[in-house]
Amino acid sequence: MHRRDWLRRLVAAGAAGVMPGVGASAAHGLAMGERASWLDEALPILPAEPRRLKAYDLRVKAAYAAAGARTPPQDGRVDEARVPAFLAMFSKGLPHDAYGIVDPEAYRALARAAAGTGQARFEDVPLGGVRRLVSPQAAFAFALDGLDAAMLGVPDPPMWDTPTFATEAVEAYWLALLRDVPFARYAEDPLVARAAADLTRAGAETTAGTLLARVHGARAVPGPIVSQFLLRPVPMGAQVLSPRVAAQTSGETFLATWDEWLASQNGHLPVRDVTYTGRRHICCGRDLATWTRTDYPGQAGVQAALLLESLRAPVTEGHPYVRSRNQAGYVTFGLPFIVDLASRVAMHALRAAWFQKWVVHRRLRPEELGGRLEAAVAGAPVAAWPDARFVQSDGFEEMRRRTGACLLPTAWPEGAPLHPAYPAAHAATAGAMVTVLKAYYAEEWVLPDAVAPSADGRELQPVDEPLTVGGELDKLAWNLALGRAFAGVQWRSDAEAGLRLGETVAVALLRELRDLLPEADVRFALRSFDGLTIDV
Repeated sequence: MHRRDWLRRLVAAGAAGVMPGVGASAAHGLAMGERASWLDEALPILPAEPRRLKAYDLRVKAAYAAAGARTPPQDGRVDEARVPAFLAMFSKGLPHDAYGIVDPEAYRALARAAAGTGQARFEDVPLGGVRRLVSPQAAFAFALDGLDAAMLGVPDPPMWDTPTFATEAVEAYWLALLRDVPFARYAEDPLVARAAADLTRAGAETTAGTLLARVHGARAVPGPIVSQFLLRPVPMGAQVLSPRVAAQTSGETFLATWDEWLASQNGHLPVRDVTYTGRRHICCGRDLATWTRTDYPGQAGVQAALLLESLRAPVTEGHPYVRSRNQAGYVTFGLPFIVDLASRVAMHALRAAWFQKWVVHRRLRPEELGGRLEAAVAGAPVAAWPDARFVQSDGFEEMRRRTGACLLPTAWPEGAPLHPAYPAAHAATAGAMVTVLKAYYAEEWVLPDAVAPSADGRELQPVDEPLTVGGELDKLAWNLALGRAFAGVQWRSDAEAGLRLGETVAVALLRELRDLLPEADVRFALRSFDGLTIDV
C-alpha cells in the first residue's frame, strides 16, 4: 500500500472511533499486517496493548491503596445538638430574625442537603439575601488521584463552652485589635504586651516574643514574620510581579454595628467598600488579610516555585536527575512539573476542606460569635455564652470599649465568605502546596539576600539571619492561614487543622505519584509542620 493511502486509512479509522472502527480483526490486520516497514523504522512506538494494561493496573493499584486507607473517626457537629437554636453553627446567608438567630427550618434544610442523602437539595435551602452559598456541592466531588475527600479527617474543633474555645475567641479579638501594629514593633508595642498577658490568663502561655511565634506557627522560626516568598519580586516569564499590596486605610473596620452585621448575616451585599492609601510591602496583620482576600487557589505555591527556580535553588537528593549524565528534568521533575503539582495539590486540598466544612462540622465564623453575644446582651429569647474566661478577658472588654458592642469587626466589608469555618481552606491549600515544595527543593538551602519590611512597609531592609527554604515555606503557609484570622474570618484551630489536612493530602498524592513516574528510585523526603521527617 502506498504511504499516502495508508495514512489516509489510518486517519479515517481514527475518525471512526476505535482504531479502526471496522472490528477487532480488521484493526489487528491494519496495525500488524499493513503497516509499512518505513514507519516502524522512522517511528518506533510501544505496543499499545501492554501500555494500556499497565495504565489499567496502575489505576487499579492506586484505587485499591486509596480504598484501604483508614478513615479517621469524627464526631462532628457536637455543638449542633448541644447548643440551642444552632447558635454555635455556621448560618451566614440564611434568614435570621431581628436578634440574628437563624430560621431553624432554613438551617435544617441546609443540614439535610449537606448530609447528601435522600432528596434534599441545596437548591431548596432558603436564603436571606442575594449572596449565595459558596460551592457546597463540591463537598461531594470525586477525584481519581490521591485520597478521596471522605477518606481524610481533621480533629473536631473546640466545643462552644470549653476553655480552649474561649482562648481562641480571646485571640481572635486580639488579632483584630492588632491588625495595624507593624510586626517590626511587636516586641515593644504596649498593646501587644497586653494581648500576650491576656492570652496567658486565658490559658495560652504567651509573651510579646512568643506571640510572634504564634503568628509564625507552632515552632519558632528565625527572621521576620512575613515569609521571603511574600516579600520578593516574582519572575513570571518576561514579566516580574511586584510583592507590594494595596495598603488598606489604618483602623478601617466593617460589621462593627448591629445593622451592618445583621445585613451581612442575612446575605445582603455590603454598602461600602475598602479604601486604600497606596501600596506597600506586607508589614502587618492587615496586609496579610489583604493578600488572602483575593488570591487564587495555588497562587502562593506557583509563585514560590517560580521564585525558587529563578534563584536556581537546589533540589532534594531524591531528585532523579541530580546525578544524571545526559538528562535534565522538564515535563517530569522540571519547572512545568513542580508548577503543576503545586497548583494541582491545592485543588485536592480544597475538596478535602470543603467536605469537612459542609458535611462534617459546619462551624460558625468568628463574626457570628460576636453577633450571638451582642444579641444575648440585647435580650435575645435564646442565648448561649462561651466559657467565662472569654467574656472576662481584656481583649473582649477592649473591643467593647472601642466599638460599644460585643461584635468582632472584620477587615473586609463582606465579612466571612458563605461557607463554614472549619477547617480553613486557605490553610489547607497552603499546607498542601508547601508540602510538595518542601519535598522537591532542598529545605536546608539558605535563601540569598534575605530582607524584612520596614515598620511602614515602604522599604525592604537586609536581614543577617540565615533563612532556609524549608523555614520560609513553613512561614508562608502560616502567613496565609493566619492572614484570614487577622481579617476576622477564621479561628486559629481552623488554620492548624487546615495546614495538617493539606499536608496529609499532599503526602498521599506524592506516594501515588511515585508509581506513575518513569524515573526509577524516586524518593521524596520532607520535614512536617510538627518537625518530623516524612519519607514518601
